[in-house]
Amino acid sequence: MIRVRLLHAIAPLLPLLREAAAALYPALCAICRAPDLGDGVGCAEHRLQLQLAGPRCGRCALRLAALLPDGTPCVNCRSESPRFRRAACLLDYGRDPAARAWVLALKHGGRRDLAAPLGVLLGARLELEPASELPRVLVPVPLHATRSLERGYDQARLLADAVAGATGLAVVCALARVRATPPQGSGLAPPRAANVRGAFAPARQMFLGRERVLRKIRGAEVWLVDDVLTSGATANECARVLKRLGAARVHVLALARA
Repeated sequence: MIRVRLLHAIAPLLPLLREAAAALYPALCAICRAPDLGDGVGCAEHRLQLQLAGPRCGRCALRLAALLPDGTPCVNCRSESPRFRRAACLLDYGRDPAARAWVLALKHGGRRDLAAPLGVLLGARLELEPASELPRVLVPVPLHATRSLERGYDQARLLADAVAGATGLAVVCALARVRATPPQGSGLAPPRAANVRGAFAPARQMFLGRERVLRKIRGAEVWLVDDVLTSGATANECARVLKRLGAARVHVLALARA
């Protein structure tokens, strides 16, 4: 009873307390620690633009020529339709330096803490997609075990966990990267499609709980979660494996589109 009375007594003071806390402990940019502009998406230099500019391919979200209507299939998707149906992306990696700063800090800078706020934003992006009559699940695109050990974490899994926390969807780790692939741009990597061909398979833990995993994948709308969608080759290969496991539809939910 005393606690309830105390809460009622301080309730009118809460707005003032919040203002005082904001003055004493202003929000800081997660990248450079400069003052954040107030909404948690960065300072003036590192402020995230939470939409893709310009018309985009309705299948893979590739940027199109300005004269084309938004949603027009790009040349690549017209010539060879990808195995995934749609890509929903939040940031423009190719044209937004702030987006690159956040993604590179998460992916290569040891900033695993960035996965939580970015995953919440990514979850909000997913909520903009039309409702589905099928059950939805999240499947992170996995790192190879050696790269995961080197980095200390798997950024796609962290993003998927944050999206799950924001949306209530389940994360199903149904895939494993069974072959280490050279990083694109390293000079050692073959073309993207050849680089990832056969690189993914059903996760090994499925042999222990195979039916449990399959029940979640079969007939479901699967959203592949990744940090950056570049050519779509990785997503395409993952979608191939997921469809073999019985997924009804596979979409891509990527933090950024290159």
